[in-house]
Formats: sequence, C-alpha cells, structure tokens
Amino acid sequence: MKQSLFYSTWIVIAGLFFYGCGPSQADQAQQKINKSNTLLAQGDTASALLMLDAISKSFPDAKVEINKASAISDKIYNAELSRAKENLLAASAVIQKLLPEFKAEKGEFEKYITYIPNRQVFDKSWARSFIQASLNEKGDLTLASNYYGEQWIDHTFISITTELTSINSDPVALDNFDCHHSEFGGSKWEKISYRGKQAELVIAAIAANYEHKIKATFKGKNTYIMWLEDYDKKSIKLAWDLAKALKLKRKSEISMAALGQKIKVRS
Repeated sequence: MKQSLFYSTWIVIAGLFFYGCGPSQADQAQQKINKSNTLLAQGDTASALLMLDAISKSFPDAKVEINKASAISDKIYNAELSRAKENLLAASAVIQKLLPEFKAEKGEFEKYITYIPNRQVFDKSWARSFIQASLNEKGDLTLASNYYGEQWIDHTFISITTELTSINSDPVALDNFDCHHSEFGGSKWEKISYRGKQAELVIAAIAANYEHKIKATFKGKNTYIMWLEDYDKKSIKLAWDLAKALKLKRKSEISMAALGQKIKVRS
C-alpha cells in the first residue's frame, strides 16, 4: 500500500515537473512568428496575418512576442495600403486618358452608366454588321454581335477566329430578352448581347489580337462571316483596357477602406 502510494505520488510530481518544463507562452508565440515569416516568404500574406493577429489572444503573457507580431502586421498592412494607393493612382490615370474615347449613357431605369466606344455608337453603326464591346462604370463588360443584311440569319452565337486561337460566345436563345430583331427599309437587323465570363474571354481574345486579322462568324439558322474592321478591333481593345482600370480602381478603393479601418483599430 505504501509502495503504491509512493509510485502515485512520484507520477504526479513527475507530471508536474514535465508540465512546468513545457514550452512557455513566449516560446509558443515565437514559433507562430517564425511560421508566419515562412508563410510570408511563400507569398501567403493572408494566412500570415491571421496567425500574427491571433498571438495576442492565444499568448497574452508573451508581451515581447506580441509587440513583435504587431510590428510585423503593421508593416504588412501599411505596405498593402501603399500598394493599393499606387494602384488607385495608376488606374485613375488610365481612366482619365480613356474616357474621352467613349460615350456615356444612362437610361431612366438603369443603375449604372454605360460606356460605348465613340466609333461604335448607334448613329455611326446602325447600317452595318460589326462586333461591339461596351461596359458599365463598375467595369462589367458586354459583348454584342450586330448583323445587318438582306436576309435573316437568326444567329444565336458568334465564333471569333484569330491567328492563334478560336473562341465562341455562349449561345443566346432567339426568344431571350438579349436577342433583338428589327427591320429598316427592308433590311434585317439582329443584335445579341452576351454577358458574363465567356463574353469577357471573347473580348479579351479580340483585345489581345487587335493588331492582327480577326474573323467573326455569326452562327444560327444561317451563317454570316466577316472580318473585323481595324477601328472596331481598336474600340474593343479600349473597352477591355478601360474595364480593367475601372475594376482595379474599385478594388483599390475597397482595399484602402478595409486596410485603413484595420490600421485605425490597431493604433
């Protein structure tokens, strides 16, 4: 009995000894800092910040390490804020340069302004077949295929062919609200608007090859083939560049607001 009590007491004492010899909060906090530095070196800034910002709550007694983590976080946040400001200035400069190339329109029931390339506005383009790109003030792009001819072709999608690639738009049903048919003096006019990621991919392909020959094929009940005019290709390239700048501006403004709030809370 005495021997059993001796062994039990020894186990408790040994346990307390080993527990007391475990890593301190300072040691654990430093390990987290080291791991966060590894994440930063790997380019995973978001995970590193989460780890650094959690140190003060997880290891409240590690005062020195908490200050180290805060200093690293502050440096990252301020660097990101500076980068966002630089992106905002660069995007704003591009927007200011490109906007004169577009006509701004806003319908009574539309939420955002629409920008249409000057060379592709209706009064300059109603009596011809062409491919158009327009965008709203958020940078959301719309692709449109405009057919003008003597016979209906009832096209539902287009195929764009460059020297290096070929890409199709998404199909749009003839009864869809984005598909329009009209007649002008006996001539037929068809217009389809394409939106979303696939439309942007088609616009990107045209923008990337605007200095080269580009063939557009209107496909439906009948087929119509045309080569894009140089000024249409350039207009689409301008729309692509303006959309990127508007999106970068919007992203930078949101990022600056969020980072400014974080820095304010930490200070």
